[in-house]
Amino acid sequence: MRQRKPKMKTWKKVLIWAASIIVVLGVGGLFAANYAMDKMIAQLSASLEDELLEEVITTPTDAPSGGGDGTVDQPATTSEPGGEGSEEQAETDGSAGGQNNQSEVESKPSPTNGYSAEISTDKAKDVQDKITVAEKAQLASVFLKQLSMDDIKALQELASGGLGIEEKKEARTLILDRLTPEQYDELIEIAKKYGMSQGRSYEEVSKDK
Repeated sequence: MRQRKPKMKTWKKVLIWAASIIVVLGVGGLFAANYAMDKMIAQLSASLEDELLEEVITTPTDAPSGGGDGTVDQPATTSEPGGEGSEEQAETDGSAGGQNNQSEVESKPSPTNGYSAEISTDKAKDVQDKITVAEKAQLASVFLKQLSMDDIKALQELASGGLGIEEKKEARTLILDRLTPEQYDELIEIAKKYGMSQGRSYEEVSKDK
């Protein structure tokens, strides 16, 4: 009986060690899944819609309206102080100031829930902070159910160095192949809510596949 005690202790150590490895791997898997989810949330729109880059290139930039039409700097037509010319000049200056203020307002970045073709790091982080637990659970449920670890790793690699047109097509094709139309449309609505997508349906995107 005395000889069995060391063996039993050894087996206990092995079991504890094995259990610890399983726990570590399990927790690590959760962290990996969460990291992958954050990555995919941040790149969801770019991964699914390959026309985003084209929008950035082809969308014309509005000309600034603060420059006026050349009448702002014209002097008053009369030399009488406080006369009609002074009033017209004041009105012109006020109009120009209003145009400048309007230009400044229009040049401000759109809010988080407004769609933008460019997805900055700050915007992606803002979306990750604002997305609800229920929405994140919905994303995780679909992605972890429909995508394998190889699929998730592939999407991570595609998103790691930025997404060109070819990478976007590859990521979009992978997701379209794995998700049902209903699942895709549900997830794209979440992306649209936070300004990460235009909200194109599975059917619409499939035509460009």
